[in-house]
Amino acid sequence: MKDNKFTPIKISHNHEAERQYTSQFNAKIMRFEGLYNYLSKFISIQDKNTLKDEIYTTFITAFLEKESANFPPNSPINSILTFFEINTSKIQALIDEFNAIDFDLTDVDLNAPVLPEQDFGTYTTTAEQNLLFTKIDNVIKAIEGLEKLNKVVYKAPLINAFAFMMHYDLSTQKLNANANYILGNMRG
Repeated sequence: MKDNKFTPIKISHNHEAERQYTSQFNAKIMRFEGLYNYLSKFISIQDKNTLKDEIYTTFITAFLEKESANFPPNSPINSILTFFEINTSKIQALIDEFNAIDFDLTDVDLNAPVLPEQDFGTYTTTAEQNLLFTKIDNVIKAIEGLEKLNKVVYKAPLINAFAFMMHYDLSTQKLNANANYILGNMRG
């Protein structure tokens, strides 16, 4: 008896989502570096990862550990901060800018930040979708073969003739199988 194991096939890649993901990561790291640079003027931060959670509280605690011995025991915290010209409003604004970017840095080492890997592919979910993708991909390869023979192929009429089973990707300048068609998400 033949063993029919289903193996999903990657049928498309979401370049726009990948671009946004990378952009958000870079913006979050840039905001973090700005915050880190400002806070470093007042305290020594050996491990940037200590600033992942409760940034303001972590800063105030570290600052008071460093400087409170130089002041009377009952000195108000705001007076100590004012004496060192620490702009708490600026710190809070930098923290708010950092937190405004919706990107989870839980698994990122802030000492040497590296973009976490994420898959932006769309995959088939059934054997029938695999078969449909393979057939459409074979048609596309045959069309590409004609183009290699310097034959002019007009893509728009082909896309219409194949009922949008394929689409033209402007970023790569190639015909691709239409993931929405293969997955059954097309209207009409």
